[in-house]
Amino acid sequence: MKIQFDTAFNSSYLCQPVYTIDGKLLAIELICRFSSADSKLVMPTELVLNLLTPQQLLRFLNEQQIWAGEHARWFSDNQVILNISVEEKQVALLLEDENLRNAFSMHTFIHLNLSESFPRLSEGKNNQQLVALKQYFPLCLENFGSGTINMVPVFDHLFQWVKLDKNLFWQLCEGEHFTIVMPSLIRNVNRFCRNIVVDGLDSQDYFDALRKVEIQGVKGLLWPGVEPAELDSLLVRPTQFH
Repeated sequence: MKIQFDTAFNSSYLCQPVYTIDGKLLAIELICRFSSADSKLVMPTELVLNLLTPQQLLRFLNEQQIWAGEHARWFSDNQVILNISVEEKQVALLLEDENLRNAFSMHTFIHLNLSESFPRLSEGKNNQQLVALKQYFPLCLENFGSGTINMVPVFDHLFQWVKLDKNLFWQLCEGEHFTIVMPSLIRNVNRFCRNIVVDGLDSQDYFDALRKVEIQGVKGLLWPGVEPAELDSLLVRPTQFH
């Protein structure tokens, strides 16, 4: 997708892996990048999305569902989840446009990511937009524990997946009571959501710290994202899990 500001920016994608604690590829997070034609300028994705008109945002969503369709066989054959992040304006378009919504929901491997900054998330099941979205898609709460919201949306079983905020994980890991606090946190979340992913595994020490913690997924700089043409490389079990 080409976006024209003072400079023309083109969208491209990076595939960020999420692995099970045993090293099987669990999910791919589809990361969008906006860069100038000469690749010398990169514009933050969040900033670009905030500047898009509704028509441009619709084109962007269509581009993502087309990408999913082009790779549907790969995701289905390998039983891998595709995580796509959405903000409030994108959610509104998905709920308003039945054709767009159907184009997304026909791919059952697509899960939608919502960050803790999503408006009125703390209202839980009283947030009608959130409840409506859950009727069509499996939802994942990103940055859980970043301090933006309360536990209500988790208590209300609105999310099939919860991804622990990496800064919270680092803070807990560096604390002297990590082996007590971390399992306790996981147990409490598991009462309402059985699928927990921990972000921030950027070193072997962080990886080793989670060996005895019962979680469903891990992600971090230990396993960098790849171009879509290299998706097959992510199916190989990383050395950390050997």
